[in-house]
Amino acid sequence: MTTADPFRRKLEHVITLPHDRWTKVAGIFSTSRDIPAGTQIMTEGEPVAEDVLVESGWATRERLLSGGERQVIGFVLPGDLSRHAPLTSSRADHTLRALSPLRVRRIDQTAWAALQREDPAIADAAWWLAAHDAAILKEHVVALGRRAAPARVHYLVWELAQRLALVGLGSGGTFEFPVSQEVLADAVGMTPRHLGRVMARLHDDGVIRFRNGTLTILDHPRLTAEADCRAEYLALLPGARARES
Repeated sequence: MTTADPFRRKLEHVITLPHDRWTKVAGIFSTSRDIPAGTQIMTEGEPVAEDVLVESGWATRERLLSGGERQVIGFVLPGDLSRHAPLTSSRADHTLRALSPLRVRRIDQTAWAALQREDPAIADAAWWLAAHDAAILKEHVVALGRRAAPARVHYLVWELAQRLALVGLGSGGTFEFPVSQEVLADAVGMTPRHLGRVMARLHDDGVIRFRNGTLTILDHPRLTAEADCRAEYLALLPGARARES
């Protein structure tokens, strides 16, 4: 695992480790492999075959209701783990689907748990990763429950930009956005038709631009204001840097 890897980039915001400890962290992951877009990595209600680290590409976390309605719970980005703890259920409580072609590494959860027991700094980082995901989910609840339709899209774009920046991606506010209108609608709680009207308005407002699978933030201060959110809401960085090992 090199310094450029998104998972290491994320952890380096929280912990400082000597080279030999980073080597041990790298050792919990298998070699990289590619997964085609559309592949279900986990299927709700089914046994989890493996846990993975996403090195590149995007995936969605989804829940499908009995009537066929889908809710996109969130997006899995480079540097994210499919699950955090080996103590969770052996059956998936949601579906994880490759939204774009993915490059992943399988994670040995037993070895990951052992590293956390051996090294308090790594344990701190693992707790922060879980807190980060919980904070993101919390803000999605706020967005769906209380934000107006345009602000839901503004918030989601802001969140994704913040998370990509954390791992050194999305330079200058431009990043690949492999999200169809149908998937985006299911993420922000709208019908595709309603979302289409909202997106037309957002283009006209000059805050963000979608073009050919790429999203560009044109007005960062206004996007932040419209999103009505601050970085600490996502637990992007710990209040105090975790201990060094």
